[in-house]
Amino acid sequence: MTESIIKTAFGIDTLADSFGGYNGKLNKKKRLLHERAHLALEFPQTNNRVLRTYIPFLENPQINERGKARLNTYDLVGRAGQLFSYGGAESRRITVSFNISLLHVLETDITEGIAEKFLRQFNLFFTDREQAKKLFKLRQESSNLSAEARLQNELGADDPDFDPVANLSLQLKAYAKSQEAESFLGDSDQKIANGRDYSFIHREYYRNLIGAISQVELEAQDSNSFLGNLQNALEITTRSQGYKNLDKIINMIYCWVNLIRASVMNNSTNSLYGPPIARLTYGPMYNNVPCLVEDYSVKIMDEAGFEVQTLTPKRIQISLNMVESRTGDFGKYVATAYPDGDNVTGWESIIENNELDPLNGLIGGGI
Repeated sequence: MTESIIKTAFGIDTLADSFGGYNGKLNKKKRLLHERAHLALEFPQTNNRVLRTYIPFLENPQINERGKARLNTYDLVGRAGQLFSYGGAESRRITVSFNISLLHVLETDITEGIAEKFLRQFNLFFTDREQAKKLFKLRQESSNLSAEARLQNELGADDPDFDPVANLSLQLKAYAKSQEAESFLGDSDQKIANGRDYSFIHREYYRNLIGAISQVELEAQDSNSFLGNLQNALEITTRSQGYKNLDKIINMIYCWVNLIRASVMNNSTNSLYGPPIARLTYGPMYNNVPCLVEDYSVKIMDEAGFEVQTLTPKRIQISLNMVESRTGDFGKYVATAYPDGDNVTGWESIIENNELDPLNGLIGGGI
């Protein structure tokens, strides 16, 4: 019975193929694709800072790349062929298409967990090298002091080497360093709140519309719905908790879609701040490549259906046409460094070290 419910909820034929066997729980092996394949958006702020947030690729995206050289041609009289001179090259054009599937996002959140950086979280970073180094040093000192304090705690009060005064001093110093780092970085130019709870608003509106239906009919409707099957299959304790988890995922999806929409916009209150830089990461093929989004498309895949109460599409197809934007600090290209890795380079970097991308993102540079 349970197996049939899971098949109904997830739309699969063979549990062993999809979950690696079924023993009462979902024991699917973690792919952690979104940790290795994602889009980072950097929104410009004052003082050479950016607000960075991430959109995950939970399903393998389709990526197409195109490069073009500008060649000047010379036609000589009596010569059976042309002569050419190199006039530079256009920036790479990259097309990315990927799906956001409600069911898949929910399943990934349950089985693997989605890292906090992919939630509605905006982190403030310096793009100026010297300021970024200072901030990194402050945070590193705070981390080292915290590690020493944790080591003191692990010794325990019964250990003769334990020094409670030194331990407290280390904790206070670590806290002071962390506060100094946050003060140095400052606040973002925009006020960042919790965000609108779209799912709750629409779900409540739906329930008010059908208020004439008896509670028994409502419970029967819920138990036969997609969410009801999913709750039974995954042993979620209560229906209210199940809706809470689903609502969190729905709001997260709307955040990702809105970030895609924002990729072609500037800041209307200060037009000096243009659209965000979109950084593409997909394994070794594309490592933190900075791009500008020329246009996007959002397509609702009707055949996948909708979540009934909120009318959230169960599958959305996103397509982005991007152009690579390599500016950095207009200096020499140095891979893994920031912003040096964003500088323009030529084929010499491929000959020397087989590298072309910035390599200064989460994978490699650690920013």
